[in-house]
Amino acid sequence: MRIAILGGGVAGSTLAYLLSRINYEVTIFDINQHYVKPCGDIVPNIYTPPFNWKETFGIRRFSFYIDGEKIYDVEYRHTKWLVIDKWKWINDMRKSSKVIVTHDNNAKEFDYVIDSRGPYPMDREVVYTTRAIIETEEFDDEAILEFNTRYTGFYWIFPSKENEYNIGAGFLEYKNSKELLNYYLRKRFKNFEVKDIRGAPISIGSVKNKKLRIGEARGLVFPLSGEGIRPSAISAEYAFEAIHKEKDLDGFLNEKLSIIEKRIKIQKMLLDLYRYSSLNLRKTFMRIFFKNEVLIDTYLEDKMDLNGIIESLKSVRANGGIIRKFEEQER
Repeated sequence: MRIAILGGGVAGSTLAYLLSRINYEVTIFDINQHYVKPCGDIVPNIYTPPFNWKETFGIRRFSFYIDGEKIYDVEYRHTKWLVIDKWKWINDMRKSSKVIVTHDNNAKEFDYVIDSRGPYPMDREVVYTTRAIIETEEFDDEAILEFNTRYTGFYWIFPSKENEYNIGAGFLEYKNSKELLNYYLRKRFKNFEVKDIRGAPISIGSVKNKKLRIGEARGLVFPLSGEGIRPSAISAEYAFEAIHKEKDLDGFLNEKLSIIEKRIKIQKMLLDLYRYSSLNLRKTFMRIFFKNEVLIDTYLEDKMDLNGIIESLKSVRANGGIIRKFEEQER
């Protein structure tokens, strides 16, 4: 069976790898020979991919800021987030398939043509983000999420390896995220060296046409966190199962991805609630949300529904997962 995959990002490369290893003839059509899309490179530590990634850092400590004020921090007993070398992971998976570099998406004479072009169909709302990799001696092992209530979005500071940070910005109302990020870097750090800086759009809106689509092309990005690696990889695993077992691909994906897509929809509703609120309501909402360890846990693992809240409640309260909270530190 001959299969074309339009776009060789997380979902496309994962699907290509899975199909190629059992001798499907797979061709990836992409605008670049090598994957270079920037992001936070963060994955919640609750998923193992079919092709292993290199973990460069494990994050247990988190701090949350609103308009420059630290409102809460928390430390977990176990690694909550993994920082991965996403570029290497994806480019290694690409080696299993033929890659054609082209801007023409009219693949012909294939049994399947799978759309995995990330946000680039541009048929949904996106936020324009910029990410910088910096080296600095001013290093700490905590992840920082800082919200500016004038806008809808956040800055992030994620340790990626010793003395190195992945730092980014993305706000709906301010498309020039590079300008905001450069200002934020100068405000946050006295001495640093920028190793790489580049931008990319990230999907936050729903996608009307999901036919033969996987990953971010299908809209599988959590709007509040921006995390899309895990849901994209999961969608590729389900697409592989449907193709290999000769199931109806779209019907199978609709069924298997229903929980993830429901959680994405809930996050979009919360995002819109925040987005169209006054500044005072935004601040109140954020202070309530990020001072509740159960809600923080659901946020960090992108499981904002009733089952996810119950799961977080059991984890936080019953298992003693948290070893330090902000109020305890302040006493």
